[in-house]
Amino acid sequence: MTKELILDVVIEIPKDSKVKYEYDRTTKQIKVDRILYGSNIYPQNYGFIPGALDWDGDELDVLVYAQQSFNPGTIVPTRIIGALEMIDDGETDTKLIGIIAVDPRFKDKKTLQDLPEHSLKEIKNFFETYKLLQNKKVIVKQFKDTAWAIKEYQECVTLMQKYGKLPKEQFIQKMKNEHPQKYEVK
Repeated sequence: MTKELILDVVIEIPKDSKVKYEYDRTTKQIKVDRILYGSNIYPQNYGFIPGALDWDGDELDVLVYAQQSFNPGTIVPTRIIGALEMIDDGETDTKLIGIIAVDPRFKDKKTLQDLPEHSLKEIKNFFETYKLLQNKKVIVKQFKDTAWAIKEYQECVTLMQKYGKLPKEQFIQKMKNEHPQKYEVK
């Protein structure tokens, strides 16, 4: 059985929002990046883990499954239950998936299989279509289990420790040279 992992996730985007907020590691603030171009809305709260650097040069993203919408900047204790593998505009952009850990209504949700199947379809569909009107290519690969998600999180913590001070573009170029498999479309 996979060990349970609960992390503090900083919310960037509330559930049901069209506003794409983005955390800026340099200023340590959350700013409006854009308004989504189409009719899409975020299907769940969307945030990041401050101490984990994903292969796209940003903090590791997390979708937080909950009944409520949370304001940007709110810290939500989140039980990690899986991930969605993606390539966004040529960069690996993993989305961990978690459940709010402080709501007793969700204490029995331990894996992706515990979520309604339709909720997973909504999440996948959102990421497949949310950048279409921007003419950006997003490749949604597949959902991954809890063990895979925890391993990816640990890898991203190591990346932050080693490379978190590098400018984003320099980090991405270095990683593409050293770990090209992380940027393959497959």
